[in-house]
Amino acid sequence: MKGDCQIGDLVHIPQAVTLIDCDVVADNPAQMTIPLRVEETDSPKVGVITALLSGHDYVRVYCEGSTWIVKNENLYSLNQER
Repeated sequence: MKGDCQIGDLVHIPQAVTLIDCDVVADNPAQMTIPLRVEETDSPKVGVITALLSGHDYVRVYCEGSTWIVKNENLYSLNQER
């Protein structure tokens, strides 16, 4: 995602983006555990950023009832600046 993303930002998740369901290590939030499940979006989705991870390379996104970890570069901001 271009620019600085923040918790609470609304984002567009394009088709064919990998979504990772895994835990974050409590004493090192930049480290993720082994994935519990991995899915690929079959159509565009909308989500909300809930956490920034790994120096902002990955973010935690809430989308359609689940929380996922997604590469930041695969997201597009839906927030409009005026």
